[in-house]
Amino acid sequence: MFKSQINPAFLLGGALLLATPAFGQDAHRGTTAGSVLYYAGVGMANIKAGEYVYSGDRKISQLDWESKGVVTGTLGGEVDIGYAWKLKGRLDVGLGGNGYMEDRDWLSTSYSGWTHQSLHPDTELDRYINVLLEAEKALVDTGATRLGLGGGIGYTNVKWTARGGSYIYTNTTLHDTVGNFADGLKGITYEQRIPTVFLSADAEQRIGALTLSGVLRGGAAISYKGVDDHWLRNLRFTDTLDPAPMVGATVTADYQILQSASIYVGGDFQKIFKTRGDAHVRHTVTGASGSFEDGAAADFQSITLSAGVKGSF
Repeated sequence: MFKSQINPAFLLGGALLLATPAFGQDAHRGTTAGSVLYYAGVGMANIKAGEYVYSGDRKISQLDWESKGVVTGTLGGEVDIGYAWKLKGRLDVGLGGNGYMEDRDWLSTSYSGWTHQSLHPDTELDRYINVLLEAEKALVDTGATRLGLGGGIGYTNVKWTARGGSYIYTNTTLHDTVGNFADGLKGITYEQRIPTVFLSADAEQRIGALTLSGVLRGGAAISYKGVDDHWLRNLRFTDTLDPAPMVGATVTADYQILQSASIYVGGDFQKIFKTRGDAHVRHTVTGASGSFEDGAAADFQSITLSAGVKGSF
């Protein structure tokens, strides 16, 4: 069973050049229609996803994909469009990272533990993209305190490739076959595509030069898909998953250093809860295919810490 690299200094350096005083506006939050806030930063993310195969109600396979300490770049902004409304956007991109994958099968009904296992420390994070777009309306805005409600859409795409590794299989007796895959041998590629819709609650408090803000998001993943390529078996599994509950949160602290510039630190969390769905398998050489109703499941989670600069005009 089984980077692209971008120098983070360019993101911070370019944003700091842009974040010089402009039109005498406040870097923290524009209070007039048409004001724009923008920011750029770098950070670290921990990302994990679960891939599951079911036969009826019995789980027969689970693949755990995880990357820790992924370097990320962040770009974002918000526009005050008047009438207490703001439009906000954010893009997070993985700038490089490795990972780990564990693959387990439960193929015996007479034994409760796993029958097959493979471990893949040579797992690369091929892609990580996270996009959020939100519209938010202030219910309270005193200049120092802002409370609002909103909603929006998001999209997350994450992809790994596992190479090499070791295995313990059960052929005649339990765990009787032990070995290693060739180093660098491509075994499995897995991708999740996660569109989301959500409602949000926003809060912001300004204390002198310091601004604290937070957003809570709750919604659902829709049109959630998983794509798994088993390269050694010439098989592609495409999972069409049911809508899944989603929660998220973002907290930020920024400190004004110039009239139109500030520095910030922040954290972001997103979780897509486990959901079932249908699986479709196709042999990539012969074209033979089949479908398995409710034969798949997936989940996802990410945590990101970042720091950067903000500017306004």
